[in-house]
Amino acid sequence: MIANEGRPILLIEAKLSETQPSAALKKFQLALKIPAVQLIDESRGYRLVRNDNQHILIAPAYQWLAGLP
Repeated sequence: MIANEGRPILLIEAKLSETQPSAALKKFQLALKIPAVQLIDESRGYRLVRNDNQHILIAPAYQWLAGLP
């Protein structure tokens, strides 16, 4: 989780190859109502998975992390 001034602003989960978000990530996202990202060790590209009224970004870790400042 990434927080700003003590408030969560982004959930991040890392997996080796699991391309579906875990039940825990989905539950926390719905409870906190914040964006979520699942980083994986694959290079299939980015995709969005619906989680009720929100989405979880599934992304290759090396690409997503390379975009951080």
